[in-house]
Amino acid sequence: TSYIVLLLSLKQMHRSCLLLASAGFFVVVVFALTLTGSGHVNTSLFTGYTTFSSAILANDAVTTANPIIINASGRHVRKLTSYDQFHKLLTVDYKTVIEKLNDPKVAVQQHLRFVTGGPEALIQLALAFHSWIPDNTYMVSDEGSLESIYTSKWLENYPALAEVQKMHGLDGLVAGDIHIIPEVQECPDDLISRGVHVYIWMLGARDKQAIEDFKRKGCKFLSHNFWLSHNIGVDIGQQFVLRPYISPNKIPKYLPNNDRRENLILVNGDDVVMANVNDDTIRPVMAHCENTGDCEVIFLKGFTREELMDLYQRAKVIIAMCMRGCERAPIEAALSGVALVTNNCQTGSDKRDMPVPEHLLVNTNNTSGQPVELFTTPGAVKWDQPSSITVSKWIMENFETAQAEFNELRKLYLLIGPESLAHETKVFMETHHTKLAVVS
Repeated sequence: TSYIVLLLSLKQMHRSCLLLASAGFFVVVVFALTLTGSGHVNTSLFTGYTTFSSAILANDAVTTANPIIINASGRHVRKLTSYDQFHKLLTVDYKTVIEKLNDPKVAVQQHLRFVTGGPEALIQLALAFHSWIPDNTYMVSDEGSLESIYTSKWLENYPALAEVQKMHGLDGLVAGDIHIIPEVQECPDDLISRGVHVYIWMLGARDKQAIEDFKRKGCKFLSHNFWLSHNIGVDIGQQFVLRPYISPNKIPKYLPNNDRRENLILVNGDDVVMANVNDDTIRPVMAHCENTGDCEVIFLKGFTREELMDLYQRAKVIIAMCMRGCERAPIEAALSGVALVTNNCQTGSDKRDMPVPEHLLVNTNNTSGQPVELFTTPGAVKWDQPSSITVSKWIMENFETAQAEFNELRKLYLLIGPESLAHETKVFMETHHTKLAVVS
C-alpha cells in the first residue's frame, strides 16, 4: 500500500520546473553564469546545453554583455550595463562557506525508476552541487536502483551522473550534513534527531496538513519555483528557490519557425484527467473544434520525445490551467514557439514564474466565448473577461502577433540551465550558513 501511495504521489513530481533565480537580492537574475576561482563551475558537465541557448538569445539581442534582470513583481525587464556588474553582484566566497559549515555532506534523494520531471529535477540538483563541491555531494537512494538499468537510462542525457558519489541508505549522514528530499516523502524524524538538516524540495503542491507536519518534525523547505515558495503554508525567501531546467534533449535544435503551424491545440498532460470536470476551460474548446472543424485538440499523454517535439513544431496553442508547479510541457512547447493559454491561478499568478501577458490570461468563470473586446491602442487587444475559447481563437487567427507576446517567457526559460542552478545552490548554501550562524 505504501508503495502505491508513493507511486501516486510521484506522479505530482513531473510538475517540476525551472524559472529564474534570485541571489537574495530584490531581483531575479537571469543568466547562465560561469564563475571562476573558488566558485568555479565545471562547465564541461554542461557541454551542448548553453551553446544553443546563447545562440537563440543572441538572435534576440540578449548577450552576455547585456544580461537581463527582472524585479520581484516580474513587471519590469531591464539590462545590467555589463557582465562585470552582474558578476560582482552575485560573487560569493563559496570555499569559505563550505569551510565554515565544517565540510558537510549534501545528499540529494533520487527516484531513478520514474522517468518524469521530478526525478529528473533531483538528478539536476545533484549535478548542480557536484559541479562545485564534488567531494561533498552524494546521490542517495533506498530503492536499490543507483547501479541499475534505470541509472543507465538517465545517463544518456546526464553522463556526468556517473561521477557523482553514491550513498546507500542514510547511516552515513551525521550532525551538520544536509539531506534534500522531494515533497512526496515524509520528514524523517531519525535524521532530525541526529542533527541532520533536512530540506523538503517542493516540486509540487502538498496539502497544508502535510506542510504543518513537515514543520512540526523540524524539516525545512526549498522550492522549485516562486509560487510554491510562498503558498500552501510555505513561506521562504528567494534564496531557497532552486529552479531545475528543461532537459537538454527537449531544447529545439533550431530557432522555431512557423512553416508547419496548423490550428492544433495541445492540452497539458496534467489537464487530461481534468478534461471531464474542467468544463469552463478544456471541454468548451474541444466542443468548438468538433463543431466547427476549424481546429484539432490533442492531449499530451503517451508520446515519445520525438513525437512531442514534432507536435511542438506544428501546434499554435497549448492549454495548461491552474499549474501547481512550473509544468514541463507548456515550457517545452513555448521554447518551440507555441503560445500558452493559462489562467491567473496558482503558478500562473506569479509573474516571476509565468510572465504571461495579463490580457491573455483566461478567466475560468467565463464559458460563453463572447466577451467584450476593448481596443486600447491600435494592435493592442484586451478582453474584459476572456475565455479559453476566445484566447485560443485569437491566437490561431493572429498567430505571429500572439507568438511575439510570449518572447519574454521563452527568453526566461532559455536562460535557466545547469550553470544557473549551480549558482542557486551556492546562494542557498551561503544563506543556510548565515541562518545557522544567527541561531548559534
